[in-house]
Amino acid sequence: MARPTRTRVKVNNIPSLEGVLQEVYNEACSNIKDAQKTINELFTSTEPTDVDDHAKIAKAKTDLIKEKTSNVKLKLEVARLQNETIKHAGDMAANIGNQSANEIKAQDFTEIRRMIEARMKEQEEQEND
Repeated sequence: MARPTRTRVKVNNIPSLEGVLQEVYNEACSNIKDAQKTINELFTSTEPTDVDDHAKIAKAKTDLIKEKTSNVKLKLEVARLQNETIKHAGDMAANIGNQSANEIKAQDFTEIRRMIEARMKEQEEQEND
């Protein structure tokens, strides 16, 4: 197998980001296929004789299924990142700005408390009428 070449990643360059995300996606797909292949080999090549063998095979299958699940999550995360990159046309500053806009601040809690108190006051007034 050939040694992979180094990839130079430029953060504000859409093709560069797409290339890295595509490599990660392809690697996740390859890992999923390998895990499924190993699961299939476990099914066909092993004949458990006692409970200990069954437990070991079940543990191996569970580990492989966890690996598949983590790679599927990785694929979904890459797809989400690609979507964000395309949506913001590669402008990482805008993307980071949107993420920081979702941060919770102390003002948000006081606003929520004020809204709850106002709603409770309205409900009390409606019950008293």
